Amino acid sequence: MKTIQLAVLMGFVLLFSSCKDDTVSPVDLTGDWQSEEIYVNGKLQEGSSTSTWLLLKKDNLFLRNYIPGIWSLNKGKLMLTPDKDLAVQPLQYEIVHLSDASLTLKITLTERDYLQDFEDTEEHEQITVTEKYRKR
Repeated sequence: MKTIQLAVLMGFVLLFSSCKDDTVSPVDLTGDWQSEEIYVNGKLQEGSSTSTWLLLKKDNLFLRNYIPGIWSLNKGKLMLTPDKDLAVQPLQYEIVHLSDASLTLKITLTERDYLQDFEDTEEHEQITVTEKYRKR
């Protein structure tokens, strides 16, 4: 009897945990974000961890370290498309974490496409960058 009760309880737990809605709403992303930590391939970049800021406006305009453009959200991915005249590649981030006060984004690209020079990586090397932000 205890086995049946345990099985039923576990079934309810699985049912309700699988129904959790992890979708991100665009309004949740809007705001002025300041980086606190930036990791490249899992290594904290101490010199540049607070150097990135990201402004996401309600009208889908963004400003990331003086690069303006349009942002969009699709299936947990944040797409930053810079203005065409800047000749800067779009960035597609995975939203790893989002709360009222913090945002964590992850992207895999080359150092060159990220527009930053990191120690221990080459310009055309594929890197994974994780950016942790706090709302200002």
